[in-house]
Amino acid sequence: MRKSVVTLGLLCATVAVCAQNKLYYFPTTDSAHVGVKNDLGKIIIPAKFSGAINYDFEQPITGPTVEFYDVSTPVKTPKLSPAVPCGEVFNRKGKFLYYPLMYDNGPDYWEEGLRRYVENGKVGFADKSGHKIIPAKWDFATPFNYGYATVYEGGWQKKYEAGGEHWYISAASGKAVSYLINKKGERVNPGAQQHAKDYKNDNQYYPYPFQYNATEQKIVDSLQQLDVINDINLVNHYEDGPRKDHLLQFEITDRPTPDFPYYTVQGYTQQSKEDRMQFIISHDGKDYQYRPWSAEEPVPLRQWIIAELNECKAFMQEHADAPFRFDADARLKQWTTQH
Repeated sequence: MRKSVVTLGLLCATVAVCAQNKLYYFPTTDSAHVGVKNDLGKIIIPAKFSGAINYDFEQPITGPTVEFYDVSTPVKTPKLSPAVPCGEVFNRKGKFLYYPLMYDNGPDYWEEGLRRYVENGKVGFADKSGHKIIPAKWDFATPFNYGYATVYEGGWQKKYEAGGEHWYISAASGKAVSYLINKKGERVNPGAQQHAKDYKNDNQYYPYPFQYNATEQKIVDSLQQLDVINDINLVNHYEDGPRKDHLLQFEITDRPTPDFPYYTVQGYTQQSKEDRMQFIISHDGKDYQYRPWSAEEPVPLRQWIIAELNECKAFMQEHADAPFRFDADARLKQWTTQH
């Protein structure tokens, strides 16, 4: 579920720039509309966006872009088109950048460092700095998972389920096709399995999409070796099969940029992203933080582990049937005395 208060949780790497160019959302006198101005009172983006969403007017906007969350946009789309824009994104100077794709009644979420945007009725992908990384040329696309996204071209439309609230993609033409792309926007065809970590999709195999230098491999391995994270992840899961079949696999999904000097490391279970298992690590590999899926601020890794272990302990005390149990007291002793 989306939060009602708009907060931009990106850590601002360009601290000096942000300090010299502080931006704030501001409302009109009747609170009907919202815009952006700098700390000197100069209007950067006119107040023409809906004030129905609760923006934070006290805190400066951090991060490289400014975003408005209006459901309606100036762009008109066919009734059954799945490429529906929602909201608008600008750079810090007030230049319009793109329209995010509508998803879950709001602008698209970020997945593996990218989000979907709409242009000329087609879908592409943009990064957190506001760059259009993959051109908009498909009728629709899924978010990235494990380095791949499914794209649809040749004629696709929405088809609503009974009740009219939920919909799915349906072919509307004999030319309609779908296939997987990588983060370069390239089509990737399936083949024989070559690597134990190749991506399995619809019983077909696609090449393992991640490559690392020595520093990056060390970061991935360091999280992979922390089995306590598996304990935390599995304690309230009621899954079939042995524990080894549900262990996390960590991969770097986003690398440091001038706007965000951290690696993003994502945890996967059987190659499916675990929303709450995401971590950020400084470019030198020294600072580890847990990154909540919501807009909350990151938490130092050790602090997060201790807090989660206390919650796990309480959960196991209340649920004797929890299948993936562990000695929380021993884990707590380890993390409160040895780290």
